[in-house]
Amino acid sequence: MAPIPSHVEGIWCAPDGSIVRIRPIEAADATFIREFVASLSSETRYLRFMSAVKELSAQAIDRLTRVDQQRDAALVAILITDGADRLVGVARYAGNADVDSCDVAIVVADDWRRRGLGSFLLTLLIDTASARGLKRMDGDVLAINGPMVAFAKAHGFSVSRSRDETTCVRVERRLDRAQRVSQNAATVA
Repeated sequence: MAPIPSHVEGIWCAPDGSIVRIRPIEAADATFIREFVASLSSETRYLRFMSAVKELSAQAIDRLTRVDQQRDAALVAILITDGADRLVGVARYAGNADVDSCDVAIVVADDWRRRGLGSFLLTLLIDTASARGLKRMDGDVLAINGPMVAFAKAHGFSVSRSRDETTCVRVERRLDRAQRVSQNAATVA
């Protein structure tokens, strides 16, 4: 597969003027990931990891930061501040065994919701998956996660029963390589 398109990496300006750097995740981001997960509310951690997670093990952090960016895609959104920069979002997809589809996951810091960052990150993932010739993006979402289900629907995903019909729903979106989503979205400078 092709590498992550070059236009994915850059600067995104939030509506309030905050500057966020978007780039592929790196193994050196382990501390960022550890601090980010610890900063999430217990509800957000539960909804993202689908279990009660207080902190991630070193092995889990290693798995999240050592990504084969040729097959999968993982992006971090780092708020640029005068003091210490802060991770405010992570978006990723992992290629499925069928090689035509990928599984998507996004989490945005609690205080960064409803600013457009999640939508922007998803747009970049969709564009990357489409450019690589993937045909479908899907994922499982806890059925109680109404905001994520609504987010998925708003971004063209259909919602159906999951294999685990009691706790999850399945979100799925067909991808069309000819429709380069990010060309119509806000641009990373």
